[in-house]
Amino acid sequence: MPSYLVTGATGFVGAALTAQLLRAGHSVRVLKRPGTDALAVDRACDVRVASLGDPEALAEAASGVDVLFHCAAENSPRAPSKAFAWINVAATENVLSAARHAGVGRVIHLSCTDAALANRDRMSWKETQQLGEQPLDALCRSKLLAEELALHANGNGLQVCVVRPAWVWGPGDRRTLPALCRENARGGVRLCGSGNNLVPTVHIDNLISALLLASKSERAPGHAYHVLDGDVLSAREFFGQLCQSLGLSPPVRGVYAVAYARAWLNEALGRPGMARAEVARRGRSALFDGVAAVTDLGYEPKLSVERGMSELAAWCARQGGAEAIARMQRTPTTEADVNALIRIAEIAG
Repeated sequence: MPSYLVTGATGFVGAALTAQLLRAGHSVRVLKRPGTDALAVDRACDVRVASLGDPEALAEAASGVDVLFHCAAENSPRAPSKAFAWINVAATENVLSAARHAGVGRVIHLSCTDAALANRDRMSWKETQQLGEQPLDALCRSKLLAEELALHANGNGLQVCVVRPAWVWGPGDRRTLPALCRENARGGVRLCGSGNNLVPTVHIDNLISALLLASKSERAPGHAYHVLDGDVLSAREFFGQLCQSLGLSPPVRGVYAVAYARAWLNEALGRPGMARAEVARRGRSALFDGVAAVTDLGYEPKLSVERGMSELAAWCARQGGAEAIARMQRTPTTEADVNALIRIAEIAG
């Protein structure tokens, strides 16, 4: 039975993946940053202390592992811009180098469809399609750069593939769901347009299934895969059902151009509020081609959006409702966190 290493095991996707691997009876190793509490991960895991800025410590943690799932990333638009360069890009390079040095057979790099996010619609978008411009912000650009590093590393004994999920949702999310609950309390969840645009999504359970399939498929190495739900909904439908499951008010329609201009001002003036990428994610239409994941990985979304929303509503009730979920907001990486990572990288180098 293969052994696994999961980076980012306390995050939304990493935690769900780790739990599924443990339920299946696999040996699971996870990373803990120096100076942080290990109680956030399942005690059945083999916990190793290693900084993403230290390739030597990463290689030691990866020793004897068959498959490495690289789920660690900074995904909050509120994080300092250099966090994306160090955590999403430089750390990915360190993980890939460590995996090769440790003799890991396969690395599954978790990315997202925001690697090709721009202020325009993306219809019938294939994994091999080029955006033709820089992605919309530093976070999106870091996702694209990390993907390029991962795919370039494939070969010479190391198999690497990229899994590129759409909007990930479901129970356990401590970033998007709390943010939506807080937004609702400030006047309502905004659609950033009429709500008629298409919003591709993937439930956390469907994504975990795709990640596991990618770790086994002979055709996966060297490729990127869009992973999607079986249902394609409009923003009005998806956010409407999401708000209903969380016990929130129905989402509020708006004018896209106004929302985008306000977001541009927010960024230019350093004001709180939505950023351009958030507006584009909600207000622009996107339809991603998911055929490759079906043909190469054997992926099939087993959980429908309807069932997923029902389970989300039950989870929300168990947590104590929207106010309790709003308090679950995960703290973004701080300037001090990044500086600590840089110091470790400098010492290791």
